[in-house]
Amino acid sequence: MQYRHSILTLALLGMALCVGAVQAQDRQTISGTVTSADDAAPLPGANVSVPGTTAGTATNAQGQYSLQVPTDADSLRFSFVGFRAQTVPIAGRTAIDVALAPAAQQIDELVVVGYGEQEQGNVTGVVNKVSSEDFNKAPTVSADRLLQGKVAGLNIKSNSGRPGGQTFIRIRGGTSINASNRPLFVVDGVPLNDTPHSPGGLSEGRNPLNFLNPNEIKDITVLKDASAAAIYGARGANGVVLITTKQGSGEQTRISYSGSVSSTNATGTRDVLGAPQYRDVVGEQFPDLTGDLGDANTDWQDEVFERALGQQHSLSFSGGSEQGDRYRIALGYQNEEGVLRTSETQRVNASVKYNRPFFDDRLDLDINLRGSRTDDQYAPSVIETAATFAPTQPVSDESNERTGYFEWREFSNEAENNPVAAIDLYDETGDTYRSVGNFKFTYEPAFVDGISADVNLGYDVSTGERQRFIPTNERGQVEAANPGQVDRANFTRFSRLLDATLNYQDEFEELSSQIDVTAGYSYQDDLNKFPEISASGLSSDLLGANSTLPASEVNTFVSETPSRLISGFGRVNYTLASKYVFTATVRRDGSSRFSPENRWGTFPSAAVAWRVHNEGFMEPLSETLTRLKIRGSWGITGNQEIGDFQYSRLFELSNQRARVQFGDEFITTIRPSAVDQDLKWEETTSYNIGADYGLFGGRISGSIEYYRKETNDLLFSSIVPAGANLSDQVLTNVGSVRNTGVEFSVDAAVYETDDFSYNARFNASTNDNELTKLTNFSSGVRTGGISGGVGNQVQILQEGEPVNSFYVYRHKTDENGDPLTDDVDHNGDGEVNLADMYKDTNGDGEVTSEDRTAYKSPRPDWTFGHTSQVRYDGFDLSFSLRAQLGNHVYNNVASNLGTYNRVDEFAPSNLHESVLETNFNQPQYFSDYYVEDASFLKMDNITLGYTFDRIPGVDRLRLYGSVSNVFVLSGYSGPEPEIGETSGVGIDNDVFPRTRTFTGGLNVQL
Repeated sequence: MQYRHSILTLALLGMALCVGAVQAQDRQTISGTVTSADDAAPLPGANVSVPGTTAGTATNAQGQYSLQVPTDADSLRFSFVGFRAQTVPIAGRTAIDVALAPAAQQIDELVVVGYGEQEQGNVTGVVNKVSSEDFNKAPTVSADRLLQGKVAGLNIKSNSGRPGGQTFIRIRGGTSINASNRPLFVVDGVPLNDTPHSPGGLSEGRNPLNFLNPNEIKDITVLKDASAAAIYGARGANGVVLITTKQGSGEQTRISYSGSVSSTNATGTRDVLGAPQYRDVVGEQFPDLTGDLGDANTDWQDEVFERALGQQHSLSFSGGSEQGDRYRIALGYQNEEGVLRTSETQRVNASVKYNRPFFDDRLDLDINLRGSRTDDQYAPSVIETAATFAPTQPVSDESNERTGYFEWREFSNEAENNPVAAIDLYDETGDTYRSVGNFKFTYEPAFVDGISADVNLGYDVSTGERQRFIPTNERGQVEAANPGQVDRANFTRFSRLLDATLNYQDEFEELSSQIDVTAGYSYQDDLNKFPEISASGLSSDLLGANSTLPASEVNTFVSETPSRLISGFGRVNYTLASKYVFTATVRRDGSSRFSPENRWGTFPSAAVAWRVHNEGFMEPLSETLTRLKIRGSWGITGNQEIGDFQYSRLFELSNQRARVQFGDEFITTIRPSAVDQDLKWEETTSYNIGADYGLFGGRISGSIEYYRKETNDLLFSSIVPAGANLSDQVLTNVGSVRNTGVEFSVDAAVYETDDFSYNARFNASTNDNELTKLTNFSSGVRTGGISGGVGNQVQILQEGEPVNSFYVYRHKTDENGDPLTDDVDHNGDGEVNLADMYKDTNGDGEVTSEDRTAYKSPRPDWTFGHTSQVRYDGFDLSFSLRAQLGNHVYNNVASNLGTYNRVDEFAPSNLHESVLETNFNQPQYFSDYYVEDASFLKMDNITLGYTFDRIPGVDRLRLYGSVSNVFVLSGYSGPEPEIGETSGVGIDNDVFPRTRTFTGGLNVQL
């Protein structure tokens, strides 16, 4: 830090001396207008400078400029992004007008790609850019929600309704089972650590992207195929999301403010019996328990859920100076309460973005610094308990001297705890400090045209603490051997980045071609520290989580894991006759997460594109078919997101349940971990064929894609023969998975006049997922754990089937289509067994566990997204729709709570309403009755605003109101058909209810 501070001090001192030197000279004023040579349109924001000095300015909205220059200056330099720079002699003139010609390689819109930018027409991969104008309009804590429904093949959904909770993100389906399936996120050139901090035993951590203020994002670019993502090598298998933040522009200082307030309420809760229904069921089925029913009528879900309030404020200052520097300073605050009582997230953030050219625009310095503090309050997991606790019992009980809440005291310890008591007595919090930034230097040497060198020094550091306190009088603690618990888990993550790239661009007029070559080196070093302490057996609750001194048992744990990724990469982009584009990319990665023998991986890609609209034979169609580009690509990417030292045998202490007894003493053992020392990369080979089109002068545009992704050397925790290793399971390379699909998108300026416009966007995509190989598992691997019973699993990994297919019996139905109930001899063979309810699928004459089959998938067959934007005069209206078809959900709440025996299993418990239809007495966890079609249509958001643009002293004022989660149309019987990963893929269990948010806000620009 001291070194960086010295460099910045010298740079600022040098700039001050240069400015003073210029100001000390005699000056003259030169003015004029900068326009485009194509259409004579003015160019606002064009740079005008005096070569060899720091004197400079930028043109105003009319393309006009006025600049004081030294009298001995002999020329002016004019430059503008997308146009050829010109150096013009002054020759005694005080008025100089300049028309800049478009640069041959920057006519199209520039899009961000890995380690650089390319014009849209020369992009050969599948790259989708979403600008801030097209983001979802509803306020959000996490930046990834801005893209929901905007990009074909990009699936984003909430893992839970917790404020700031994690999100489920997939690009073109999942490519792995045990390794991460999340894409790589890169902010202003810095790859992010996207792993939430979720210490064992504590609540699920928040979304790692919460540190980033969504209001400060300029655009987000999604790299979907290998041609686009292979430049990121070992981290590109799941796609890449590039986030570019806003920066200052122009000399004039601008102040912007956005603020909003919101109210959120739960709109869908579990369908369980009300108190009157519950009394009737108990009286009919278990009359002996009627004496245990209370007189209350309690809706426990209403007791734990509440209306939640939120607020968001962002303030930014941006501008520049005559010397060409640009700056942007932003501050933000957001507070969001959860609909589950006591849950909350609060964020304060700040960012600074600064750009300064030096040496006649030969050297650019870009500084991006952003930091945040996030404070989280976690609620205990009481959603399921709120659904099951007896509705005939009251919340409070004055006879309970410990807490004052009603609790079951005469029944088994397994009886549910009062959910309201748990919320009021638990105290779990977390705080996170995070800073991400970089210093980027770009140099264009004067002695060689077309060459530029970039050095990017970046960092990503986060630190914080999670803590939980459970007092001794909480019911679960009273029944524990050591009542009272304190858990504290600190964490520090530090990542350092060095990227160095060299770029060469040139045009060969004799060949009518251009070339763009990039070569680079990347070094990223990570260090993670996780010290934790857990204490139980508290002699006093007075100190809460602040001390473990009152504890009779204290356990500590410290984990420190370094990792390193070193890479070399290159890319060549060649364009011939503005018609044919060729791209080749290669990256060589060395990752410390693999053994020295398998540490290095090579990830190549190649792509071609044909810009058909530039062919002579397309001239007759040019007014209708404005643009047509056909593309094809192939590439290999890798996946290293498996954790550290999985290949190395580490020694670990046994837990309390795995000690060795010597006499009356239990000794903690130290044992080595089970490893496969030949662990290799997962590699994904991708193929893509696509076309980009534009019609009627660009009023309609879009793309069509077909892709195929094959992942080999699949990483999976495989069962090994007894005695072959130090455990019965070990992470190894065992199989392959394939994803294929089609994507379609269209953007249309449907109607546009001076007063009215209507724009629409639509996208659709399919994804077919299949596990093609699973070594050593001929009958498949059970997965998908559920609530109910012990170790029950309802999904399977099986060759030839989608990953996580449901694995169930096929239930027989009656003439009305209702499932046959249990405990009845339906087939009249004199026995009551599985054959009475379930089908004999393998035809062996009996029904056993062998008759469970792979059935349906949690993944959708089709995904759709639509956005409409309407403007009339000062009014604007926008709404977003999303739909999924063919996805299925296992209703674990119904399977676990929808049986009569739940009433007297431990203590009188509430039931799911489905029991009134099925009349199941015993749980039927493996019945396909609970695998439901969860296809849906959602309106994610609707926003109505009005803009005032004639207020004195105010450039722009917009007032708006919006509603999020407006409606859901679905045949699924549960409250939310879109299930994340918290409880398992496609398993509905302990999921937050659907919520609806009403927001009012304003945007002001001065």
